[in-house]
Amino acid sequence: MHRRRDEEEQDRGRPPPSVHHVSHHHTPLHPPPPYEFMNEAPPLRQPAPPSVHHVSHHTPLHPPPPPPYEFMNEAPPLRQPEYTTVQHISHNPQQQHADSPAGTHFFTPHMPSFLHHHSHNNTLANHPTCRVFSKAHPGLSLALVDSKVVFATANPSDPLQHWHKDEKYSTQVKDQDGFPSFSLVNKATGQAIKHSVGAGYPVQLTTYNSNTLDESVLWTLGKDLGDGFRTIRMINNIHLNFDALNADKKHGGVHEGTIIGLGEWKKADNERLQWKIAPY
Repeated sequence: MHRRRDEEEQDRGRPPPSVHHVSHHHTPLHPPPPYEFMNEAPPLRQPAPPSVHHVSHHTPLHPPPPPPYEFMNEAPPLRQPEYTTVQHISHNPQQQHADSPAGTHFFTPHMPSFLHHHSHNNTLANHPTCRVFSKAHPGLSLALVDSKVVFATANPSDPLQHWHKDEKYSTQVKDQDGFPSFSLVNKATGQAIKHSVGAGYPVQLTTYNSNTLDESVLWTLGKDLGDGFRTIRMINNIHLNFDALNADKKHGGVHEGTIIGLGEWKKADNERLQWKIAPY
């Protein structure tokens, strides 16, 4: 009995046990201490959740603008012009360029606004032919010899001395003085006389196609210089004329085999620059 009473007295002298109250309300968690004060490495940062793209099933009237190129690794595309350059050609054959510098001899001829293309090549075989000769030596005719345009002794039976004067584009293409254009096509070879590269150089030859407008084979006749002789000049540079090369009086004049080229008009000794195109 005394022992039990003693134990009860000892229990009364002890402090009461602590009681832990558990709250049913969630209190906010305090942030963890910074990692610089801890002895462990920070956890790897988790990637952000994938973004959700809402795709509309309606086609927009205008596409969204592209992202600015300063945030991209590619250069911006070249800006396309908002216009198309169109060259307008005057229908006035005598119109010259007002802004051309003084002394400029070149002229852009009046070109037709459209061309007729055919599935077959037109031939000049049934067209009449002409004889071309110079006032410097009427006994010599323009001929095609060894792929060159030269003077040869006049021979009506030689097809290499027969030329077709094709005036297909005469009403559509004129020089700055308003004279109509034409081409000279050799009957035997079908080649047309082509512009040379400049003064003092021989004229050239090229295969002729009447269905193709080729400015380099177009010529015009100048004004009448007397007895029907005229200059034969380039369509786009009327200051360059048919000329007998190296055929002035100091070189013995015009003779058989003299090569035909282009030259500028001369006030004296200019008979070799005067030509006549006469039908056979």
